Amino acid sequence: MPVSIDRVSEYLDRLEATAGRLEMARILGELLAELDSDEIEPAVYMVQGQLAPPFRGGEMGMSTKLVLRAIERALEGTREKPDTPLPELLAREGDPGTLAERVFSHHKTSHIDFATVFSGLRALSELEGQGSQDDKIEALADLFRSLSPLSSRFVARFVVGRLRLGVGDATLVDAMSRLIGTKIAKTEIEKAYNLCSDLGLVARILKQDGVEGLSGLKPRPGFPIRMALCERLSSGGEIFEKIGRCAVESKYDGFRCQVHCSEGKIQVFSRNLEETTAMFPEIVEAAGSLFGNRSAIFEGEALGYNAKTGGFFPFQVTITRKRKHNVLEKSQEIPLKALIFDLLYLDGESWLSRPFEERRKKLESLFPSHHFAVEERENAPRGVFGTSRLIMADHPSVIDEFFDEVVEEGFEGIIAKRLPGVYTAGSRNFNWIKLKRSYREGLSDTLDLALIGYYRGKGQRTRLGIGAVLAAAYDAERDVFVSIARIGSGLTEENWVALREMLEEIRADAPPPNVSSGVEPDFWVLPRFVVTVRADEITRSPTHACGKTETEEGYALRFPRMVSMVRADKRPADATTVAEIRGLYKQQREATSGGGKTLKSKRTSDRPEE
Repeated sequence: MPVSIDRVSEYLDRLEATAGRLEMARILGELLAELDSDEIEPAVYMVQGQLAPPFRGGEMGMSTKLVLRAIERALEGTREKPDTPLPELLAREGDPGTLAERVFSHHKTSHIDFATVFSGLRALSELEGQGSQDDKIEALADLFRSLSPLSSRFVARFVVGRLRLGVGDATLVDAMSRLIGTKIAKTEIEKAYNLCSDLGLVARILKQDGVEGLSGLKPRPGFPIRMALCERLSSGGEIFEKIGRCAVESKYDGFRCQVHCSEGKIQVFSRNLEETTAMFPEIVEAAGSLFGNRSAIFEGEALGYNAKTGGFFPFQVTITRKRKHNVLEKSQEIPLKALIFDLLYLDGESWLSRPFEERRKKLESLFPSHHFAVEERENAPRGVFGTSRLIMADHPSVIDEFFDEVVEEGFEGIIAKRLPGVYTAGSRNFNWIKLKRSYREGLSDTLDLALIGYYRGKGQRTRLGIGAVLAAAYDAERDVFVSIARIGSGLTEENWVALREMLEEIRADAPPPNVSSGVEPDFWVLPRFVVTVRADEITRSPTHACGKTETEEGYALRFPRMVSMVRADKRPADATTVAEIRGLYKQQREATSGGGKTLKSKRTSDRPEE
């Protein structure tokens, strides 16, 4: 029997009232167990706040203003239409969901199928062209007329992108594993997810065919493979001790791109698995010319290229290529070159489990060397691709010398790769190890932190409406964002205002369920946005939640400052993890301890400059 939208909404209501990850996974597991194979896929997307996997661009994207108009239209001709204007009621409620629940309180329980509602929302999102805005309002109004108060709450929140459940990927994986009830199931679910980046698809296969069905899931063009990640070490000696003779590449600071080719169709995916094909016309043209109707998936770093010097622009210049409009004009102003460093799939076969040495050898047979001759670059698609610069290191000194060389050239550092290492999709291990300039300076690397709150401006910043943000690391074991710093410097006034406007769209009335903080901001926000942060050092803190246990203080940042606005290429779960913070703190202590001295634990001093 089909599951009703009200039944799903009851589970969403329970999730909203739950803070603990294990309890959330248990509730989700119960919901998934009730659904059939046709319902489970859209239910997973619903919990994620999406209409489809994120790389398909599955958000509804309706404004609060349009939802208010739909609610108003649904109330036309009824006795329940409130005397107070809806915008005024919304200002009181602060949430379109609770507003919808209130004004439709006279509605009875609805037995409409969840799958019917979801397909209706998907059809509504696809309306476009002249008159489509009014069509969307009427379609949503018609849906509200048939929903119960509780379902109205969650549908209203869903269409404006504010479902507020705090359910991360790790919690969904735990919930799915409960359908089978074994640790093996969780491992296989994670492996399948890493290959396709689509938890809805994984859930459907698991429901239909069990764990055995997941083993048949292979890489295929059009489904981004979750990207492999690096561990950190602080010297060539440590790297060589860890993995021995290895390949060492320059570490580039540009757009990480995963390029998919299939029967002439080219797609490009970013680090956070967003499709960015339209941004890179030169990569699309070059890949189509190179592969034709062959199928392939490969990864590289795209950098702005200075044809006058034959070198690469810094990231601050390259990032200006990230745009939706005037792409062709910008591509002529700042052409991109893609330095390819790994091959994941070719001609219908996965290359993930092959040793790095073998993958690299094949890569070099497909792409030219990394050098770009200035005189050959004019409008030459074949010149877009090159291979990453790479050497073989059989001694620690070779690693250190290459590191010094690439830093002198203006690059970030190096990545050492274990020669027999496989490509570990979605995982961080010592198959890849990065060494960056900041590790040599006695300071930790820059950190990517999720924003979980913000503070009103004081003094001169009163007029900006924001004076600082509360930032968090990601506790991957608990699927929770944990506070580590209050940050009030690093941005221009213009960027502070822009950031405040972005954060206002995702404000929460209370700490989101997947947030843990020892300090309280003036306003909580959903952990959606990631910024890059630099600090003088990592310290121990009695207040911040990052790394805090019953017996140990947490971690904080001394004099933190933002070095970027919101990172469009980073998802919240891509934020620096607590495990990485611990590792960087250890490296920092070792780097600053000498002559028998030990770095003393300091109380945090992360008050912002206001």
